[in-house]
Amino acid sequence: MAELNSLESLQALYSDLVALSEKQLSSIERLAAELDAHRRDFKNLLDKKPRNEQSRKSLATGKLDVSGDEYTINAEFQQGALQLADELDLDELDAASVFLEAQRDTDASGQPALTNSVVRFHQRRKCVLDCLRMIVQLSADINQDDQLRADLRAILDDIVQPGVPPLRYTQRCLSSMTDIKLWLQRLAEKLSGASVLERLQHVEVLQMMEYQRVSLIKQHESLAVILVYLVKESHSVAADFDQVLETMRRADKYDNLLLHYFPPLATFISRFGGVDGNITDARALNARVFQQDDDKPWTLPYVHAAFRAWWLAEYSGWYGENSESNIPDNQVQPEAAQRVQQFETALKDGAFDFILSLSADVKPVEWYDPARLGLRQYLQRKAPVLASDSVPFSDFFQEVLMELLETFVESFITNLPDALRKLRQDEDEQRQLSPNHEHDPDLEKFVVIISYAYDGRPKAALEGFWDAPDGALIGFVQWTSKRASTPLISAFCEMLQAISADEECATAAHHFLLDEGAQPTGKIRRTTSLTWNQIFKELTFYSSQLRDVPALPQGQTYRVGKPQTDHVEREPDSEILLECYLRLITRLCSGSTEARTFLAQHQSFHITDLLFQLASSAIASRLRACAFTTLRSLLTQKSKEAGEYLWTALDLWISGGFSPGSTMPKTSSSSSTTTTAASMGAILKGLASGFEEPNAFVQLLHALVLPYHDDSGLCDDLPFPENLGISTRQPGIDPYIDFVLGQIFGHRAPEQTEPAQLRLLQLSCLDFIATCLDTFNEDLVIFASQSNVVVDAAIRASNLQNYVLLHPFSRVMEWMFNDKIMDALFATVHQDPAEVHRVNPESPLMLCLLRGIHVISSILDLQPTYLDIIRPLIKSVPNYRRIPVSNALFGCFEDGVLNHLSIFSDLGRYCGTGYSKLVLSSLKLLEKLSASLKLSSSPSSGLGRGSDRNKALAALDDDAETISKILLCEIDSPLDNNQGPESDTYIIKIQILDFLNACLRTAPGRPTIAHLLLGFRCDNDSLSVDPDGPFSRSVSLFHSILDMVLNTPISQDDVGISSWLVSLSYKGMQVLRELWSSPISSLITMAEMQANDTFFLLFARETIIKPEVLWQGLNVTDPAFTSSPSASCLSEFLGRRSLVLQYLSAELRQVARSHSPSLKQRMFETLLGSTTLDDGEKVEHATVFDLFDFMENEFTAPPTPPQLTWFKHIDAHACLDRDEDLSSSYDLTKAEELLLLHCAELTHARRLENEQDKNNVNAEAQGLLQFMAQDNQVKVLNASRVKVLRSWVQLTLLMVESGDFDSTARISFVLRSLQTIMPRTESGLEAVSEALELARLAKALIFSLDFGSDSFKQGDIGDLVSDRLFHLFQVSLRAIITLGANVELKALYYDISYRYLSGMSDVSGISGIHRRHSIQTIKTAGERFIEVVCDDAHAGEPVCRIAALLVLGALVKMGRQENSKYMIEALARLNFIGILVDTIQHISTDLRETSVEDIDMQLSYCHAKLSLLLQISQTRLGAVAILNSGLLHSIKVSGLFATDADLGVDIGGPDAVNQHYRLLAAVMRVICAAVLSRGSQNQQTLEQGRKFLSENRLSILAVLKKSAGLGNTSGMSQQSIDDLADSFTLLMSVTEFLEFEEQTHQKKQAKVYTAFT
Repeated sequence: MAELNSLESLQALYSDLVALSEKQLSSIERLAAELDAHRRDFKNLLDKKPRNEQSRKSLATGKLDVSGDEYTINAEFQQGALQLADELDLDELDAASVFLEAQRDTDASGQPALTNSVVRFHQRRKCVLDCLRMIVQLSADINQDDQLRADLRAILDDIVQPGVPPLRYTQRCLSSMTDIKLWLQRLAEKLSGASVLERLQHVEVLQMMEYQRVSLIKQHESLAVILVYLVKESHSVAADFDQVLETMRRADKYDNLLLHYFPPLATFISRFGGVDGNITDARALNARVFQQDDDKPWTLPYVHAAFRAWWLAEYSGWYGENSESNIPDNQVQPEAAQRVQQFETALKDGAFDFILSLSADVKPVEWYDPARLGLRQYLQRKAPVLASDSVPFSDFFQEVLMELLETFVESFITNLPDALRKLRQDEDEQRQLSPNHEHDPDLEKFVVIISYAYDGRPKAALEGFWDAPDGALIGFVQWTSKRASTPLISAFCEMLQAISADEECATAAHHFLLDEGAQPTGKIRRTTSLTWNQIFKELTFYSSQLRDVPALPQGQTYRVGKPQTDHVEREPDSEILLECYLRLITRLCSGSTEARTFLAQHQSFHITDLLFQLASSAIASRLRACAFTTLRSLLTQKSKEAGEYLWTALDLWISGGFSPGSTMPKTSSSSSTTTTAASMGAILKGLASGFEEPNAFVQLLHALVLPYHDDSGLCDDLPFPENLGISTRQPGIDPYIDFVLGQIFGHRAPEQTEPAQLRLLQLSCLDFIATCLDTFNEDLVIFASQSNVVVDAAIRASNLQNYVLLHPFSRVMEWMFNDKIMDALFATVHQDPAEVHRVNPESPLMLCLLRGIHVISSILDLQPTYLDIIRPLIKSVPNYRRIPVSNALFGCFEDGVLNHLSIFSDLGRYCGTGYSKLVLSSLKLLEKLSASLKLSSSPSSGLGRGSDRNKALAALDDDAETISKILLCEIDSPLDNNQGPESDTYIIKIQILDFLNACLRTAPGRPTIAHLLLGFRCDNDSLSVDPDGPFSRSVSLFHSILDMVLNTPISQDDVGISSWLVSLSYKGMQVLRELWSSPISSLITMAEMQANDTFFLLFARETIIKPEVLWQGLNVTDPAFTSSPSASCLSEFLGRRSLVLQYLSAELRQVARSHSPSLKQRMFETLLGSTTLDDGEKVEHATVFDLFDFMENEFTAPPTPPQLTWFKHIDAHACLDRDEDLSSSYDLTKAEELLLLHCAELTHARRLENEQDKNNVNAEAQGLLQFMAQDNQVKVLNASRVKVLRSWVQLTLLMVESGDFDSTARISFVLRSLQTIMPRTESGLEAVSEALELARLAKALIFSLDFGSDSFKQGDIGDLVSDRLFHLFQVSLRAIITLGANVELKALYYDISYRYLSGMSDVSGISGIHRRHSIQTIKTAGERFIEVVCDDAHAGEPVCRIAALLVLGALVKMGRQENSKYMIEALARLNFIGILVDTIQHISTDLRETSVEDIDMQLSYCHAKLSLLLQISQTRLGAVAILNSGLLHSIKVSGLFATDADLGVDIGGPDAVNQHYRLLAAVMRVICAAVLSRGSQNQQTLEQGRKFLSENRLSILAVLKKSAGLGNTSGMSQQSIDDLADSFTLLMSVTEFLEFEEQTHQKKQAKVYTAFT
C-alpha cells in the first residue's frame, strides 16, 4: 500500500470505492484497510492550519521532520516552502511537507515545484472529498449488500462524531464551503490586483490560479453533495438549515456556488418541512419562512421566491388527505388558501423562472438545441444568466439535483393541487380576456421544468410516470394535455419527449397518444387529451396553410428566417407548436419501434410526404430543420425498403418535386435534365446557409448512408437504390456527397463564427464522412481475386463493379485530396489542449475531435486500396464518368499532412487531457503517421537550414519535452487491479508502447519521434544525450519504461501468470529491444541499462515455469487451454522470455568485447545461479539451465480440423496473414467475412431453404472459426517457443564462446548443457524448427571440447563425458536415418557425428570400449544407415554431401582402428566405393562447369570424396576395392595430371593454380595409400603405380622442377608443390619406379646392342 496520508493512497482508495460501486472490487480486505488508514483524514475534512510564526522559525533552522524522517533543507527549498505557505495560507511546516512530496513530480512534469505543490495540495483535498462522497453515497445505496451498508454506516458514524472543538460535521462542511468562497474571492482579488500584473505575464502563474479556482469550485460541489447525504441520514439540526438560508440570503451572484447550495437546501426542506419530520417544528419553521423581515432582505429575490415555492410544495404535504398532522378542520381551508396565495406570490417573484434556469443550467451547454432553446426563451422572460466563468457541473451533482427536482415536482403536483388548478384557470381566463396580451406562462414553465428533470433519465421516468398508472404524475400528464393552449401543448410535447428516453418509455408515450376521442369538425379546438389523431390533424392543417403561400420562383433558394405573418393565418405561437410536435414525433420514432411502425404504415397520414411538403414551403429555417430531423428519426433501425423509399422521396424533393404546384417531367430529355439539375443545385445551395438547416440535412444524409439494420456485418450492399437519379444524372449520391463536403464541410463550416454551431456542423459532416469510409468493405475486392467464392453472386449489391462504382467511399476519398477539405479536416483536430481538458467527454468538441482523428486514421488505412485498386478500376469503366473534384492537389494524403505538421504536436498534447478515448485515438493515429515512410524519412536532399531533417521530428521540436512528460506520467500511473485489462490506465500504457514500437520499427537506423519522446537528442542521422536533459537525470520516458519492465509483477494470486500484466511487460521489453538492437541507439541504451543493473535484475527475477503454474487461471494440461486466453498468456510470456534472453546475450557480448573480466565473471555467476549484491551478499536463484523450462510443456499438437460439408471446398488462403505462407495465422475477421459470403452465396442459390440446413451451416461456420482461432493459438505458441529456444541457445552458445573456462569447468558446462537439452533433442525431431536449434547448440558444445585434454582421462568424469557424448551420437544416427530431405538439420547431425567419431578416435589413455560401442551402434543401425549416408554423400545437397562423406571417412577410420572390416564391406556391397572412384573421372568437367562463386563448395566436395577414399585405401581390403574399381583409370580419364598448369587449369578463381595442385596432391595421397596398403609384394599394384608414373612423366617432371625452385611458381603455394612432389617421390620409391625404369632402359639398350652385334 502507498504511504499513509499520501495522495497516491487516497487515489487508490477512491479507485476501490468506485470499483465497489460498480461491483468490480477485487479485494474487500484491501478496501477495509484503506478506509481504516484514512479515517483520520475524513475526520479532519478540509481543516488546515494557517501560517504560523513558530513554524516559520522552525523551518528556518534548516531541518524538517516528516513522519519521523528528518531532512536537511537548503535555502532554496525553504524559500519555495514559504512561497507555498503564502499562496495557500498554510502552516509553514505543513507547506514544507507538501513541497517535499511535490519534488518527485517536478522532474517528471516539468512544472515549477510551487505549481506542483499547489496542484498536489488541491488534488489531495479533492480526493478526500471524493472518497467521503462515495462512502456516504454507498452507505445510502439500497442496492448494496446490507452488511456492507451497515459497515459503511458504522464508519460514517465514527467519522461524523464531534471532534475538538465539538462542532457537528455538517457545521464543518458548511464552514468549509464558506472558507472556499472566501478563498475564491481572494483569488479574484489577486487576479485583479495591480500588485500581480507583472506575475501575470507568466503563463504558469495564470494556469496555477485558474487550476485553484476550478479545483475549489469542484471541492465546494463535493461538499454540497456530501451535505445532502448527511442531512438525509439525520446528521444535521435546524441550525444548519438556518445557516444555509442565511448564506443564500446573502448570495449576490448567480454562479456555481449558489447552485451548489440548492441540493442541500432541498434536502433540508424535506428533512424539516416535509411529512417525515415533526408537524410542530414544521409549522414553526413555516411561520419563520414567511415572516416579513425588511431588515434582512434577500439579495436575489428570485432565489428567495424559489425557496418559498419549494418549501410550500414540501410543507403542504402535511395538509394532504393521508396526512396525520392533526390540524384542526377550521384551519385547513384558510391555511390552504393562504398557501395558494403565498405560492402565487412566489411565482410572481420569479420562482419558476429561477428553478427552470437551475434545472437547465446544470446540464451541459455544449449541445446547441435551437428548438428547445427557442421554447425556453419564449417562456422565460425573467431568466437569470449564469456567470460566464462558471465551471461545468459534475455528473454526480446533476444526478442529485435532478432527483431532488423529481421530489419537488411530485410534491407540488400532489400537495398543491389547488395552486396548480388556479394556475391553469388564471391563464385560461387571461387568455380569453386579453388574447393579444402576453401572460406569464408559469404552468408551461413548470411543465418544462419536468422535462429538464427527467430528460436522459429513463429509469426515473418509467418509475415516476409509466409504471404508476394511478400515480399523481401520470394524472398530471393527462390533465395537462386536455384542452391545452398552444403554449401549454408545446411545453407538454417537450415534457412528453423528455419522459420517453428509451424504448419502453417511448412505447408507453405512444400508447398514451393512441387514446383517441371524438374530435369536433371545423376549426381546430382542443377539447380532449392530446392524441396522435389530434397531432395529425394539426400538422395537416398548418402545413396545408403553409403550402398556400406563393411558391418561390424556380431556381430561387429558400429564404432563411420567419415568413411574413400576413402570408399565413394561423393561431399565435403555432410555429413553436409545430416544432414541438415534430420534436415529439422525432423522439418517439427514434425510441419506439412500435411508434415508428405506426407512423410509417398509417393509412391516412403520410408523414414523409407531409414533411417534404413542409420543407418545400416558405417557413423558418428552424422549422425546416425540425422536418429533416423527424425524417431522420424514421430511419432508426432502418430497413432496406424504408431507406430506399426515403432516398427516392428525397431525390424527388431535391429535384423540386414537392414544391407547391410542381409537376415533375415525364421524360428524360436534355432540357428536363438540365432543369432538374438546376433545381437540385438551387435547393442544395439554399440549404447551405445558416446553421440549423445544413446541420439537420447533413444528419439526415448521414442516417440515409448508414448500413441497414439487418446488415450481416459484411457491408456488401449500397445504402440507396442503385438506379437512384438515373433518369437525370449519373446514378448514385454524388451530388449529396459534393454538397456535404464541398459546400458545407469545406466552405460553410469554416465560416461559422459561433463555436458551438461550428463544432456541431463539423461533427455532422465528420459522421457522414466516417460512415462512408467505414461501410466500404475492401475485403470483397480481395476475395474476388484470391478466393473461390463468386462475390458477384454472394453480395447484396447487384454486382461487385456496381458496388465499387456507386459506393460513396470512392467519391469521399476523392474529396479527401482537395486542399480545402484537407484544411477543414485538420482544423477539426487542431484544438486548444487546455480547452479540451476542460470540456465534458461527451461534448461536441470532444466528439468532433475524436471523429476527426478517426477519419484521418481511416483514410490512411484505406488509401492504398483506393489509389491502387479502386481509382484505376473506376477510370477503366468506359461508361462511367463523374465530374472530377476540383483542386485535388495532393497525390497522397501524406502530402497534405506535410502542410499540417502541427498534428503531431496536437496529438501528443491530447494525451495529457485525461480522456482515455482521446488518448487512445491520438496514440493510434500517431502510430500510423509515424509508420509512414513519407513522413518519417529524411529527404534525400534539400536546401536551407533543417531541410534534411525528418519532418515529423521537426514538427515536434518545441513540444517534445512536454509530450514526453505527458507519456511518462501515463506510464508511471499505478495500475487498477480492480478493472485490470479493462482499465483506462492499462489500455493507455499498452497503446503508448505500441506507438513507440511501431515508430522505432519503421526506421530502425534513423532518428524518429519515438527516440525524441524517449529522451534522446536527435541529430540528422545520430542520437545523443543532453547532459542536463531528463535522460541524463534518469527521469525520461525511457527510464519509466525500464522501471516498469523491471518492477511490474506478472502474476496474481487468483489466476497465476496474468495475461494482461505479461502483455504489458512484453511490450515494454519490445521497446527496449528496438533500442538496444539498433546501431543508432545501442551504445546509449546498453550503457544506461547496464547502469541500472538490468542484467542481474531481469535474470534473478525471471519466473520459472513449473508444472503446476496457472496461465490466466488454467494449467497447460487443461483441454480448454489452447482455445482460451491462457494460450496467448503463455505465448506472450515466452515472447517476453525470449527478449530477456536476447538482452542477456547482447550485454554479455558487449562486456566480453570490452574486456571487463570482473563484470563478466559476475555475469557468469548470475547465469549459473548466484548473484552478488552491492553489499556483498549472495542471492541464490535459478540458473540459465533452469530457464529451459519452456520446453517441458506439450501443446504443439494442432487442433483436429472439423468435418466440413458446406464449406469443404472453400479456399481460405485469402484469410491468411501471409497468403503464400501456410504456417501463418488466419485473420479471423476476414475468415468470418468469407464464411458469411459463402453463406450468402448458398442463400442466393436457394440451397438454404430448409431451416435445418441454415442451422447446420451456421454451426459448421462457427466450428470452422473456432478451429481457426485455436489453430492460430497453437501456431503462435509454437512460434513463441521456437523464438525463446533460439534466444536460449544463443545465450548458451555465447557462454561457451566467451567463458573463461578451464578444461574441467568447460567439460562440466558442456555436460550440464547436454543434460538439459538431450531429452528434448531425443524426442523432438518432428518439430524441425526446435530440433534445428537444439542440434546447433549440440554441435557447438561437442566442437568446443578438447578431446585431447587430460579431463578425458580422469576416471569417472571421463566415463561421464564419454557416455553423454555417446548418447548424443546415438541420437544423431537416428536423426540421420529419419530426417529424410531436411538437409539443414541433417547436416548438423552429420557434423555432430563426425566430431564425435573423429574426437573419440583421437582420444588416448582410455579404453577403446566407446569406439567398439560406436562400431556396434553402426552395425545395429544396419545397412539402412549406411545406405542413407551414401545416398546423401552422392546425391544430396552440397553441404549435406560433404558432411556425409566426412562421417563415412570417420567411420572407416574408426573401423580401421578397431580392426573391423564392417564399413569397408558395407560400402563395397553398396558399390559406393566404385561410385566414388567413378566420380573422379568427372572432376575436371564438374569444376569447369561450376560457377566461380560455387567453386569453393565444389572443391570441398572433391576433397571430401578423396579424403574418404584415402581412409578406405589405408586398409588392405579397401585398397583392393579401390584399385579394382579402376582408380588409376578414372584418374587417367579425368585428365587431372595431363593438364599443364602453366597453360591454365579447369578451376575458376584467383587461386585456381594453387587449388589445382592441392587437388592433385589429394589424389596422389589416395594412390600412395592404396599402393602401400597392398604391400610391396603385390606386383600387379606396383605395376599399375609404375604405369601411372610413366604416363604422367611430364607432369611429374614439371612438379619436381618447381619443387626444386626451377620454373614459374606464381599463383601457387610452395607447400602445395612440395606436398605433390613428396607424393610423387613416395610413389616412385614404393614402386621402385626409377630402378624399374633403369632396368627397362638397360634391357632396351641390351636389345639394341645384341641386334647390332
